[in-house]
Amino acid sequence: MAERLNLVTGAAGFSGSHLVRELLATGERVLATDLPEMVSSPRVHEVLEGCGLDIDHPRLEWLPADLLQPPTLAALGERPVTHLFHTASLYDYSAPLDRLRRINVEGTRNLLQHVVPPGLVRFVHWSTCGVFGKPYTAAGGDTKANLPFTEASSSPRNTAPDATEPHGTKLVNAYSVSKWEQEKLLWSEYRQGRLPLTVIRPAPIYGPGSSYGHGGLVLGVAHGLLPVLPTDARNYITTSVHVHDLARFAVFIAERDDALGEDYNIVDDSIISYYDFLRYIALLTGAQMRDLPVVKLRRAQGLLGAAAHGWRWAETRLGVPRLRVFEIQSMSYLASSYWISNRKSLATGFRYEYADVREGLKDTVDWFRRMGWFADRSLLYAASTEGSKAGVAR
Repeated sequence: MAERLNLVTGAAGFSGSHLVRELLATGERVLATDLPEMVSSPRVHEVLEGCGLDIDHPRLEWLPADLLQPPTLAALGERPVTHLFHTASLYDYSAPLDRLRRINVEGTRNLLQHVVPPGLVRFVHWSTCGVFGKPYTAAGGDTKANLPFTEASSSPRNTAPDATEPHGTKLVNAYSVSKWEQEKLLWSEYRQGRLPLTVIRPAPIYGPGSSYGHGGLVLGVAHGLLPVLPTDARNYITTSVHVHDLARFAVFIAERDDALGEDYNIVDDSIISYYDFLRYIALLTGAQMRDLPVVKLRRAQGLLGAAAHGWRWAETRLGVPRLRVFEIQSMSYLASSYWISNRKSLATGFRYEYADVREGLKDTVDWFRRMGWFADRSLLYAASTEGSKAGVAR
């Protein structure tokens, strides 16, 4: 058998960099690729090294490429890759659907056409639990209940190839739509015998190195952007997974023959409400947060959504920088109880080191402090999505 060579796309991004570190820790050789500007950025290097990644490791080779530029992929296609971990995607709730499709779907198609070798042993793909759509809750009536999504729930793997969204639920934002289509493309390749596929679907990811998603919530709370919280937020569940556990599972599952053609939800054991989650972050960061007993979370969602539309107008017309935690499409997650089952991942014998999100948040907040992130208000803002390019990873 050929010597194992692992290719990681989006290797300078949040998930990709932790995956590279985990592969190196297990003694593997890694070919890491990302956009040239990511690979050469001093700011990115600072974050990667802060997360414990030796960017000059002797078993690590960096080979910049752009998924939207097939000529840059040629060098990757010439390498004897045995295991490919595809983490690269545009993860941006303000990006329009056409840009998300171009990067997440067409970029993946370019990867399949120009990089995947005939002798590939395993292709591990980063999807998202967002492909399950917006869940029903018990408040919707007698026929609806807040039940966890499992791998048997409607997804690109088990739903008709021409389906544009899951049965019985609705995709809540353009990012989830692009990930549905991306995953559907890969399952089609698997069914035709052209791709040795395993799909992992993370819950919202947090941990050292992330200033977006749950990481953005940590920064937002710390900077006082959420000074009040509706008390009925106790009735809505949120889920998460620490990036370290996500990387560990990807390395673990790539070794298992019985994982070929399978999908896995990657989520910790925590059943925690938005209220407790955000309140706990406030306690860890020393932020002031008051209860708002009168306004319901659903009402607050509508008000925040309207304000986010106004902010978007100011961004596009006046050049006002966008608050990354305060975006139109991310507002769609509020007032929903996202409960994701991790039983299938646990049935493999894998155990989460951060099974309780509270433990993971303590280490994450400590890392933010040591890196000086709480003093850097620039992390709260983002440039216009007009500049978004391929290779930006979760």
